[in-house]
Amino acid sequence: MWILSVAVLLVSLFFGTHQNLPIQAVDALHWMAPHDGSPSAFLVAVGFAAGVVLEASPAKMLLRYFSTAVHELGHAFMAGALFAKPKTILIQPSSAGLAIFELAPNWGRFRSFLVSAAGYPAPSIAAVAAIQAIQMGHSQVWAVFSMAVLAIAIVLLIRNFWGFFWTTGVVVASFFGLRLVSAEWVGVGVAAIAGFLAMNGIEFAQIQLKLVRQSPGSGVDAEAMSQVTGLPARLVASGHLLLCMGISGAAGYFAIQPYWSEIVNWFS
Repeated sequence: MWILSVAVLLVSLFFGTHQNLPIQAVDALHWMAPHDGSPSAFLVAVGFAAGVVLEASPAKMLLRYFSTAVHELGHAFMAGALFAKPKTILIQPSSAGLAIFELAPNWGRFRSFLVSAAGYPAPSIAAVAAIQAIQMGHSQVWAVFSMAVLAIAIVLLIRNFWGFFWTTGVVVASFFGLRLVSAEWVGVGVAAIAGFLAMNGIEFAQIQLKLVRQSPGSGVDAEAMSQVTGLPARLVASGHLLLCMGISGAAGYFAIQPYWSEIVNWFS
């Protein structure tokens, strides 16, 4: 699980930081998706904006499970990369989730902090990586990578019915969608999901802050981090929210960057 966790985190990091991939990796990507590409800058911006709009629509009731899955996978893969053993992910119809893992020997506070901290920023980080992957011409590759990560989660981690049902539905739909849709429109779809994740990640962090303020002892990540660091849970939750806002803001900026000057001129 350590190798898998590190691989997932490294791929996300490479795309998220817009790094040039090793030549061997590029050759492998061309083999996997020989007709890959990206939509126009206009379609990327429109797709991202559509995802933001969906986050404010009734569709959020179904799509929010994307954020829950990414949140819990953030915990699981960070734990795996730090030599713990991820065991189970539960995703409830309420969109609540839980990642359970077996602690490594000599598990310390710093690693506990990192695992607890990894969940809420994960959707925002995924949004940045998705937009960067599209703009690097890897729309289909990112879609396949995301589908593969969810498929791995089904086999190795997800153990309750609703989590299995929803995640399997997404993987199956994505599999057939990738076979029927061009790379350009795959990129638009990925951009839309990125827009949704960016906004929903912020909303999840806002909910955490609200729970810390109104329902102490609810067991949210900020309280776990508070126990490790000794910092007030409200301060930790506020930091989570600011971090998610910053990363999601970066995703939005990257998505609309070609039109940034026009937008600034329009508001000024």
